[in-house]
Amino acid sequence: MRRSLQYCIGFVFLFAAGCATESPRAHHVPDAASSSAVARADDQYLYLRFNPGDAKKTIQDSDETVALLLDTDGDAATGFRRREKPFAAMGADMEIQFSPVNPRGGAPGKGVAFYRLDQAGGRSQLRAEDFDFLFAPTYASRWYDARVSRFFAASSGLPTAGLASNGKGRGAFVIYDQRGRIVGYSDPFEVEFPPIASAPKRSNDGIPPKSPDAVRIMAWNVWGKMQESPEKFCAVIRTINPDIIMLSEWKSDAPTLEQLLNRNMRGEIGIAVAWNAAAGPGVAVASVFPTRLAGPNNLELGWNGEKRKVRFVSAAVQTPVGPVLVGAMHLKCCGGSGSNEDALRIAEVDTINQAMQQISRADAADIRVLGGDLNLVGSRVPLDILCLNADADGSDLTPADPVVLGDDWLYTWRDWGSGFSPGRLDWLAYSDATAQPVRQFVFDPARLSDSALAKIGLSRADAQPSDHLPVVVDFKPIAR
Repeated sequence: MRRSLQYCIGFVFLFAAGCATESPRAHHVPDAASSSAVARADDQYLYLRFNPGDAKKTIQDSDETVALLLDTDGDAATGFRRREKPFAAMGADMEIQFSPVNPRGGAPGKGVAFYRLDQAGGRSQLRAEDFDFLFAPTYASRWYDARVSRFFAASSGLPTAGLASNGKGRGAFVIYDQRGRIVGYSDPFEVEFPPIASAPKRSNDGIPPKSPDAVRIMAWNVWGKMQESPEKFCAVIRTINPDIIMLSEWKSDAPTLEQLLNRNMRGEIGIAVAWNAAAGPGVAVASVFPTRLAGPNNLELGWNGEKRKVRFVSAAVQTPVGPVLVGAMHLKCCGGSGSNEDALRIAEVDTINQAMQQISRADAADIRVLGGDLNLVGSRVPLDILCLNADADGSDLTPADPVVLGDDWLYTWRDWGSGFSPGRLDWLAYSDATAQPVRQFVFDPARLSDSALAKIGLSRADAQPSDHLPVVVDFKPIAR
């Protein structure tokens, strides 16, 4: 084979610990884990970690296909036995493909696809939404972490042993070229499946209370729909109770946002609350505290011989814990590493970074937060540039790492109809020289139980008005 895939311990989650590094930060590594393992399972999920061997390619938008072959019951007789010697002991029952193989040959597709394999190697595509599949990061990286639910197996026609109940399983990662030939593979691995839980876990956690000595900042891409169904969006905002809101895909001006919030976000009985807003092209900032534009705004860049507006707005907010400087943005979507779209994201965020460094020199705010929908589906470079030298002391900003409420993973977007796996597209970077996060979470109502949603006054249907999830961080100034 031309090259091999590397792997290491599963049940590890890859979250960047700083702006200038891709070093993974481990979460919940089990005591029984050893360096010889590639996969690990609990009663809910199978966890994996792998290295496709090319850190410059975006795994869901690549010119080759990375796939997981999984023998879900550890029985070679029940699945597809490939002729290649490394897979002789495996009967692959299912396959997960990143940048799926084009059955007609040529360039692979985009996203991720799931298949049941018959004994002849025939593929039957399975519904992606049944897998509760996640992987990180969304940008091109050396290492990836992934997890897949065990609960889809029984209803997908897979063997009843192993993944679907308990027992052993086997697997291997492979690389297909554009003719569907295997040109790289990992060593096969084994995994022990403990008895599966009776049902998927749903958390009874409520919304964490706001820290009294901090300011709660929420970033949310509202999908251009906040004016269509303001009551749904405002019900979520009211439950989270942020002091400052940073919106992407806001399709109007600041006065319209103020009117919408004042109409749908009334304060407690007898207490008048007036929302203040600042808006830019497709983005906005709003707060119940005094808010003003903190220029320069109306940013433009030259692109392909034309002037292009940058979706960005910066605002200064006077809060009870002190002045806060925020910059809300929405970078260009789509496109893998090295694409025109990725180059545009880099140009956009470079323009933003230069503007924010000018603002930072003139502003005394201890809490400085930049972020929004960064669309990091190509390279990590836009995030690194966003953070560069933008802290109060001239050092780099630090990305906050809020995990999903009621879960252990970090993702901020999901739309199974898109063909892509849920992932982390929305980021908040902050001034760690002068501020610290004291509470942080991503709100996904799908992870909460019916009783938890009822307690916070939300229905499951009304609590998900956007394809993006609210990202929430409580920031506290560092005493000096």
